[in-house]
Amino acid sequence: MFSLTSFSQESRNQIEFILENDKFSSVDKYYTNGLFLSYKRIIENDFIFKNKEDNRLQLSFVFGNEIYTPTELSSFDASDFDRPFAGWFFLKTVVTNIKDNSLLELALETGVTGEQSFSGDLQTWFHDFLGIGDFPTWEQQIENKFVINLKSRYLYNAPIKSNQSFQYAVESSVGTKDIFLENGIGYYLGKLQTFKNSSRTNSVTDIISNEFYGFVNLSHTYVLHNTLIQGSLDHDDETFTTARTPHIVRLKLGVVLKLKKNTYRILYNFNTKETPDSTAHSYGTITYSRNF
Repeated sequence: MFSLTSFSQESRNQIEFILENDKFSSVDKYYTNGLFLSYKRIIENDFIFKNKEDNRLQLSFVFGNEIYTPTELSSFDASDFDRPFAGWFFLKTVVTNIKDNSLLELALETGVTGEQSFSGDLQTWFHDFLGIGDFPTWEQQIENKFVINLKSRYLYNAPIKSNQSFQYAVESSVGTKDIFLENGIGYYLGKLQTFKNSSRTNSVTDIISNEFYGFVNLSHTYVLHNTLIQGSLDHDDETFTTARTPHIVRLKLGVVLKLKKNTYRILYNFNTKETPDSTAHSYGTITYSRNF
C-alpha cells in the first residue's frame, strides 16, 4: 500500500508551454516574441551523467521560435535600423543532473535563421490578425543559416531558511549562433520545497510538492558574438548587420505558483541595450507546465 501511494505521488514527465512578448510591457521592438514547447522526462539510466542515489537525471526536448525587430519596424531603409530583423527556429536537447543543492545542465541547440525560420511570416500574420498598426517590413533580415550551439548551466542553491534561499548561476554558450558567458544571483522568498524537488530547477517534481514564491534575479552577460545581430562569424553577410554591445545586465522579477501537477509562472524581464544604437528593453513571460 505504501509503494502504491508513493508511486501515485511521483511524476516522471512534464509538458511546458512558454510565451514571451514585449507587448506585455507596452513596447514592440528588439526581442519581441518567443514561443517554446518542451517535453521533460526523468531518466533512470546513465546518460552523460552517472545516475546515483543522491541525484536525479532529466532529459528535455525544447522546440522554440524567437523574433527580433528594430525600433523602426515599418521602415524599408536599413539605415533606420538599430538592430537587424532576425528570427530563428530551433530544437534543443538538454540533459540535467540535479543534486540536493546544485544543478548541472548540458544542452545541444540546433536551428535555422532567416526566412526559413518563418519568424517574419509569423509576426506579420500576428500583427494582421490582431489589427496592430505597425506593419513589420522584414527588410534586410538576417540571412538563412543553419546554426548550432553547445550550452552549459551550473546552478548552486544556498538556503537561508525554509522559506528563503539564494542561488548562484553561471551559463555559457559556444557555437555558430551565440558565444557568451553569464553570471547571476537570485533571491527566492515564499513557500519553498527542497531544491531537488522544487520548481526553481525547472524540472519534473512530485505531484504533492505545492509551492508559492517570488524571486528576483540579477545577472551580467559578456557577449563575444551574436549571429542574430552581427551575422556570421566570418562577417561575410550581404544583408544588414550591426555591432553587439559586449556587456549586458539583466533583471528578472517573477512569481511562481505550483499546485500539485500544475505550475504557473509570470515574469518581468529587463535588459540593457544589446547594440550601440539601441536602448534598454523589457518584456513579459507567461509559463504553464503540467507534470504527469
